[in-house]
Amino acid sequence: MAVKEETRELTLRQREGRAINAVAELLRRTLSVPNIYLEPPSSLISADILAVDRGGAGDLHAVEVRLKRELNPFEGQRQKQSTPKQLNALYAAWYPKYAELLHGIHRQLMSMPAHYRYLAIPAESFDLAFGELGRFGLFPEDGIGRLGIITIKQNGGESPTAEMAVVPERFRMDPAKLRAIETKLLAKSRPDIEVRI
Repeated sequence: MAVKEETRELTLRQREGRAINAVAELLRRTLSVPNIYLEPPSSLISADILAVDRGGAGDLHAVEVRLKRELNPFEGQRQKQSTPKQLNALYAAWYPKYAELLHGIHRQLMSMPAHYRYLAIPAESFDLAFGELGRFGLFPEDGIGRLGIITIKQNGGESPTAEMAVVPERFRMDPAKLRAIETKLLAKSRPDIEVRI
């Protein structure tokens, strides 16, 4: 008996959950035997995904997933013919909030205790976000490290896919923060995704 799946709009939380799975799969394929924690305790690290390379003994890879409407001015807008004047007005009202939101995300990512830091965003938002992040810089002040950007492509009813748009570079990490994550999370919690050998 075939069950007809209802087509309905997913909530933001459902879309983010599916994107988190897509990013986790990307990290599982690209890292060496990673242990992956989905939504680790925010008291230790403010990230949606924390992947620890080399079976839990390697570098920390932290990803923040942002799919909110504020990152795309035209998301949720009905597909109708808009005049250039209407589009310009929409963009002018939206852009200051967008720049402020992205600046806050940038500060959060730069302070994240991880060797590799990523922002995952909708694929259609990449060009605008990359341009805006360029104003703040993908590199920290000391020049060691670069933020990575992962794009999420929605595929209708299929699972979303994640692709590496900007490859990250290794950041310095505070040894005390690393020790806290190792002792309070990695030593006490099983990862959500691990390669069993």
